[in-house]
Amino acid sequence: MSTPNILFITDDQHRWDFYDNRTVPTLNVPTLTRLQQQGTTFTHAYSNCPMCMPTRMTWVHALYASQVADGLMHNWHKWPTHLASMPAALQNHGYTTAMIGKLHAQGKWRNDLTHFEEEARGRGFDYVWEVCGKSFAENVDCHWTHYLDSKGLLERYRKDLTRRVESSGGTEPSDPSFLKTEDHMDSFIGRRVCAWLDNYNGQQPFYLHASFCGPHFPIDPPEEYACRYSVDDIPDPVGVEDPEKIRYWKKRTAAYCAMIEHVDTEIGRVLETLERRGMARDTLVIFGTDHGDMMGHHDRAHKGWAYDTSCRTPYILHWPGKIPAGVVRKDMVEAVDLPITVLEAAGVKEFPQKLLPSTPGRSFLQAALGNGNGSRQWVYSEVGNTLVGYLGDQNGWRMVREQDYKYVNMPGGHELFFDMVADPWETSNRATDPDLQPQLQRMRLELIDSLRQCITPSQWRIGE
Repeated sequence: MSTPNILFITDDQHRWDFYDNRTVPTLNVPTLTRLQQQGTTFTHAYSNCPMCMPTRMTWVHALYASQVADGLMHNWHKWPTHLASMPAALQNHGYTTAMIGKLHAQGKWRNDLTHFEEEARGRGFDYVWEVCGKSFAENVDCHWTHYLDSKGLLERYRKDLTRRVESSGGTEPSDPSFLKTEDHMDSFIGRRVCAWLDNYNGQQPFYLHASFCGPHFPIDPPEEYACRYSVDDIPDPVGVEDPEKIRYWKKRTAAYCAMIEHVDTEIGRVLETLERRGMARDTLVIFGTDHGDMMGHHDRAHKGWAYDTSCRTPYILHWPGKIPAGVVRKDMVEAVDLPITVLEAAGVKEFPQKLLPSTPGRSFLQAALGNGNGSRQWVYSEVGNTLVGYLGDQNGWRMVREQDYKYVNMPGGHELFFDMVADPWETSNRATDPDLQPQLQRMRLELIDSLRQCITPSQWRIGE
C-alpha cells in the first residue's frame, strides 16, 4: 500500500440524514453525493460526545472526553496541552501536517486565536490557520473576524449575532445573513484550503484537516442559497404536534439545508483543487462531522442528546484504486476510531497504544478496503452531568448502540431503550418491555465494558 496524502474534511453540526436527500428531497449536495458514489460510506458512525470541543479533541488525541476530564464534555474548557496526538505521530512518520478552519481547543472567552497558533502547532500541526466558531465570534477574534474588520463588516456582524444566539439574548432566527457569500466563514475557509493545496510543493505526504463551520448555528445562510429552500420542501419534525412549532422548525430546517449546500459547494472547490494539482489519485479523502443537530426532532434543538439526530455522524472514505466505490457499510464506528484509521492508512506500524496511550480507538481501514468487517459490536457515547441547564431536561447520560438497539443510562436510574429497527426515530421507550429484557441486560453489560475504557491516559507526551 502506497503512503497517501490524507485530507480530512469536516463540517459542524451536520445531521446524519442530511448527507443526502433522504429526508429533504430537494436537498442539493452534489459533492457529498459524488464522494459516496466513488467511495465507501460508514453509516453507523457515532460521536463519543456529541458536542464540538469533545469530538474535535477526540479526533486529535484519540481519547474519550471523560478520559481527560469531566469538564471537557462541553464547549468551555480548553484542551490540555500535553496529550499525545495523531498529527504528531504523523509528523514523526514523515508527514507534513496542517489544520485550517475550526479546531476549537480554546474556550469561549475573549481572546484572539491567532495568538494561540503556536500552542496548536504543539499538538502536532506544522501549519495552523484557525477560525473561531461563528457563535463565538461575538467575543473571540480570529483570521475571519480580522477579515470582516478589514472590510468594515465586523461591528455589524457582531450586532447581528446578538439577536441570533440565545446565550447572548437572541431568539435564534433563521433568516439569511446580510453577508455576501464570499464573506461567509465557510467561503473564507474554502479559499484558504484551496490556496494551501495550490501552494503545497512538499516532497513528503501531507495530512490536512480542512474544518468548515457550517451548518452550525447561528442559522444564517447566504441569500443565494437560502432562496433555494422553503418550508414546503421540509417534512414535519418527529414528535411535534403544535402547528406554530412545526412551522418554526420547518423554516429553521430549510435554512439549515441552505447552509449544508453552501458547505458542499466549498468542499467541491477543495476537491477540484486537489484534482487540478494532480494529487487526487494519491489522496485518501475522509469526510465527517463532529455531531448532528436535533433540528426539531422531539421539539428539541442543537446537539448533546443521545438521539441519533444528535450523535450519529457517518464517515465517507474515498481513495481511488484502494477503497471500493459506491459501497455502504453498517459497521459500528466511533469518532475515537478515526485517528487510528488515519495512522494505519499512513503506514504507521507502531501499536496505537504506544503512540496514543490509553486510546480506546480501533482502525476501520480494513473494513473500508473491503477486507472483512469492523471489530465493534456496539458504539459508546457520553455527555457529562456538567451540562445540566444547557440541555434543558437532561442530566447527563451514557449510551451504547448496537445495530438493532440503543440503550441510554441517565442519573437517578432512568433508562431509555429503543428498538432501532422498528422505531428508527426513537419515539417509544421500551425499557420496561418484558420481551426485550434479555437485550436490555446485555446492553447494560456492554455499557459497563465501555466505561472500563474511560481511564486516564497512562503516558503524556510532555510532563503535566
